[in-house]
Amino acid sequence: MNKPSLRNWLIDRPSASPESLIVRCLRERGVLSASQITRITGLARSTVSTALNGLRKSGMVIESSVHHDAARGIGRPATTLTLNPAAGTCVGIHLGLDEMRCVVADVSHSFVAEQTIPMGLDYQPQRAAQLAKSVIARCYEENGLPMAGLLGVGVSVSGPVSREGVVLRASIVPTWAGVNIRDVFGPVLEQPIFADNESNCSAIAELMWGAAVGQDDFVLFKVDLGVGGAIVQHGRLVSGIAGGAGEFGHISIDPGGDLCRCGNRGCLELYASFARPL
Repeated sequence: MNKPSLRNWLIDRPSASPESLIVRCLRERGVLSASQITRITGLARSTVSTALNGLRKSGMVIESSVHHDAARGIGRPATTLTLNPAAGTCVGIHLGLDEMRCVVADVSHSFVAEQTIPMGLDYQPQRAAQLAKSVIARCYEENGLPMAGLLGVGVSVSGPVSREGVVLRASIVPTWAGVNIRDVFGPVLEQPIFADNESNCSAIAELMWGAAVGQDDFVLFKVDLGVGGAIVQHGRLVSGIAGGAGEFGHISIDPGGDLCRCGNRGCLELYASFARPL
């Protein structure tokens, strides 16, 4: 019998088996001890132990070189576990104002490669998808990675994104407003596509590796070419109506002010961002 692959557990046949829950937990958190996995998944300690034994024998889970300190400095550091880097890779794409950034990482959360592609202003979705395909192929070839190991592609954009992957509003990249990211990238890349707001993705990164590690409730405020943000409550993103919970930049602070790219007047983004008013 063939051993189940990471794609089997995460994408093709998602299930609630202990092994699947543990794999998903490690995929999201990176490096964890068995006790942390028990707490996060809610599974019994014996169940976690049995499932981890099977995952380690299959080569899906390996010990990490990163160790968590024992409580109060007493005892040996807890052994930590991570997904085997050889189990697969993922690609992240960010749609910027005039460039597209592409990164490749393995499932242990280790960075593998990065490419930035100049695009010019108001670039078209189909062109972006085709360029992404060629850049991804080049990154995998240069790093000796098998394309068969690619598990999925995440795409971030400055603006609220619906659960279906539709960009609802995009002041930074206006040509993407109303575009379904999954429909654009999916057929070209032939991979599962995950799409979200740039600020939401930033909040997840801070939750996993940055300033918000260990914090279940926080607000991320982002000031750049636009003003945005994200809200995390009980360790989960709050999307709000139409994905706009963290769209702080489009709160109107002057109803008679300048016209914003979003169509409203006097938005905070006009006064607090690095972009000039229209």
